[in-house]
Amino acid sequence: MAVLSEIFATKHKGALARAEALDAGGDAPEDVPHLELSDVTTLELEVLGEIAASTLRFGTGDLELEEVDLDHESLFELPPFLCEVLAELGKAEDPDALAEVAAAWAASEEMGIDASVAQPIVADLVELVTSASREGLDVYLWVEPA
Repeated sequence: MAVLSEIFATKHKGALARAEALDAGGDAPEDVPHLELSDVTTLELEVLGEIAASTLRFGTGDLELEEVDLDHESLFELPPFLCEVLAELGKAEDPDALAEVAAAWAASEEMGIDASVAQPIVADLVELVTSASREGLDVYLWVEPA
């Protein structure tokens, strides 16, 4: 069974409101930049960050997504290091870097999907994180409660 998830960019208060709407199964406002995904959870994003940091030789940092609020167990914030790595992936000097990261992520034990499926997800995620960084927004992951 697929796990539904959403990655979006907003401020803390907006993240809480969006998570409440998503938890309730209602429509969340469309004015928030977001990506609707399936089978992407905290672990998959951490693995993506490890692969991207290694590929870019970006160093090491905190990749663990943390719960935002005790009342919102399905809402996590992407740590600054993970956002920096993903934004850097979008400006990598090597034009093949994004495709290499997407292929390695797709082939990882955690994902197990085709690279052609992973590449647009990684590209969209990089674009969302880059845009959020420019606008001073934080990036969040909401995962459908089990």
